Amino acid sequence: MSFKRALRFLALMVFICIVVVLLARSSIWELRARAEQGFTQGRLVELQEMADGKQAFPGPLYRVTPERELRPLGKTDPLPQSMSDSILASLPAGPGGFRLGDQYWVCLPLKDGTYLLSSVPYHEVIAWTAGFEAREIRNAILVMAAFGVLALVWMWADWRAMMAAQKAQMVEELEQKVRERTEALQRMNRLARLGEFSAGLAHEIRNPLGSLVTAAKLLPDATGGEQEELIGVMKRESARLDRFLADFLDFSKDPLPRIRMNPLHPILQRTLEGAKRGEAFQRVRITYRLDPQIKEIPCDPEQLEQVFWNIALNGAQAMGGEGELLVSSCRNGRWAEVSFRDTGPGIPPEQRERIFEPLYTERREGTGLGLSIASRIVEAHNGFIQVASDACSWTLFTVFLPLQDEG
Repeated sequence: MSFKRALRFLALMVFICIVVVLLARSSIWELRARAEQGFTQGRLVELQEMADGKQAFPGPLYRVTPERELRPLGKTDPLPQSMSDSILASLPAGPGGFRLGDQYWVCLPLKDGTYLLSSVPYHEVIAWTAGFEAREIRNAILVMAAFGVLALVWMWADWRAMMAAQKAQMVEELEQKVRERTEALQRMNRLARLGEFSAGLAHEIRNPLGSLVTAAKLLPDATGGEQEELIGVMKRESARLDRFLADFLDFSKDPLPRIRMNPLHPILQRTLEGAKRGEAFQRVRITYRLDPQIKEIPCDPEQLEQVFWNIALNGAQAMGGEGELLVSSCRNGRWAEVSFRDTGPGIPPEQRERIFEPLYTERREGTGLGLSIASRIVEAHNGFIQVASDACSWTLFTVFLPLQDEG
């Protein structure tokens, strides 16, 4: 809790305590006023009966003469002059009572212009209020104690809230630093991968380029079928080189998806319908088992099409262009799962750990970048890819995508 907030709260507590004390005091004064009123009425009746000669008055009794002198009656002791003056100064015009010091006085005016005065210790007048006064004081103390406990609880809760806010801020700062460090590491890893590419790139480019150079040298002297064969080599190696460079450029840039809600199944079906027209899918049968519960997911449609295309193409090439590709989807908690199961020869465990590494491929016509690109795009969507295989008859790629945007 800050010092200013503590001072404000303590000031509020002092104000509440003052209000409680004033209310208790007002209640006590009201009780005493009722006690004085009741006592005065009873004593006036007794004084009037004494004045009428009906009965004697047992207590000290005084008479105020028309000359404003205070004289004791009977065996009552005379009062000091200073006290007499104070009593005469406080004397009301009509019948009533008043408190002077620790004595309570009741006066009764008579027809001859004189007054009868009687006194009694003030604590006897308010004796019956003692229990009520003690209860009011106890209640006031209990209320102030309750507010004191409330103040301590509030200050403790405020302190805990402040500490929690500080911890949350520290956690947020740490998370920001972790994100920055993670991004820096990702950039460094990407640069390291690009450094590895530079070595593999020369090898991947040199082979088709060497074939192109050799075919170009032999082409002028070739005739008939040899010329057509050399032209076919040049077309094939040119396409291979173009495909590799396109994949390399895709992999070298950050996948910055433009996330928005899009229907999943139309993206998936549109991608595979386009893939069917490719040479690798001529004898591949594609079947679907799609979960109708999955509607829209946050994604970049174009990048997701590339993911599905690369995984489906990998499965078709693994089957040698002939077999069945089962495409299915289901909802698993907060994830949407999209699975591709092919009937190829499977992936051995030692190869399964490396299939997402850049430039890793077991096929001559492959670039070794398709699955790496797919993995990076899925990670940019806050998802991941899992691979399962029995290493002899099937392989299952499962893409996990969040159903809600995780920011």
